[in-house]
Amino acid sequence: MAKCRCKARARIVSDVVQSMNNGGKCRDVCTNPICGEPNMLGIYAPVIYDAIGINLCTTFELEEDIAEDYPSVTSASIKVIGADYSYGDDAVVIEAITNRPNCFRITLSDIEVQFAMNLYDCCGRLVDTIYPTALYLPPSDTNPSFDEDTNPNSVELEIYAPYGLSYNTEGGTPSPVINFIGFDAEQNFVTQGINLCCMAKLLDFSTDDNTATVGITFMLQSLYFAGYKVPNSGKIDVPKGSIIAPEDTDCMRFVAGDLLNLAIKPLELGSPRYEERMKQECCGGSCNGCGNGNNGGNSGNNSCGSCNNGSTADDTVVISCDENTAAASTPI
Repeated sequence: MAKCRCKARARIVSDVVQSMNNGGKCRDVCTNPICGEPNMLGIYAPVIYDAIGINLCTTFELEEDIAEDYPSVTSASIKVIGADYSYGDDAVVIEAITNRPNCFRITLSDIEVQFAMNLYDCCGRLVDTIYPTALYLPPSDTNPSFDEDTNPNSVELEIYAPYGLSYNTEGGTPSPVINFIGFDAEQNFVTQGINLCCMAKLLDFSTDDNTATVGITFMLQSLYFAGYKVPNSGKIDVPKGSIIAPEDTDCMRFVAGDLLNLAIKPLELGSPRYEERMKQECCGGSCNGCGNGNNGGNSGNNSCGSCNNGSTADDTVVISCDENTAAASTPI
């Protein structure tokens, strides 16, 4: 009867697990996670490889009758919510450039942009918000928004996209697409490939003619996710909120205030600071190493400025009273 020989499977571990060694003893992070702050952080971030933008402008009528419906309105502001466009002739076209595989030619045309327009009265108070739309890069010369100089039929932009495009894989053969980044719930994220975003500025607002003139910046960006190492400066310090109603008492101010944190600095007893020499008197004993004298109850630091370049009679030492350390330098 043949013996059953079970072949052991190869065990593959990450570099972190493999390199962990604490005093010659193996430390398994799978059972004992590491605590503390790293010097470097590994992040997976969207990185912009290339970008190009254009400015357009058009005047359009508002559906609302501002003068009648909002008689108190005197001014307005505007922001982009989202944009609608299609692909094909007289629309958005994405083409690979012959013999230049890392670059693409993007034709933009027939883009309908939706705005959020805030209406204000003469005191700057918000009266209402309306949501007009405007057509940029109209495909037809007869469209009211067409202007050869400020809002032509289309524009061609070339962009460097070394890792390629995003594709729509629904409904058969995949087709390249451009992702729009806006504030619509379905258009508020970035994707790998080419992204389109826009920003608007209200140039004119007429309540008599019921029109708005809006300049807009269209910006194409080729973007890809990549892993990077970045220096770590610590976690975000989240502000502390309080549900306690403020009262002008010491206890209430303390409870609603910041957490206590001892901040007295240990001496560096040796080169290069020689902070043990700070235990010697200087400037009448007014100079201490705790900055403004509030850390740990140390008193008197108002005359530290006069200690600079001072010296003691017995052991000549240059005293440097900076804001936090007031450390002495090497003997002269």
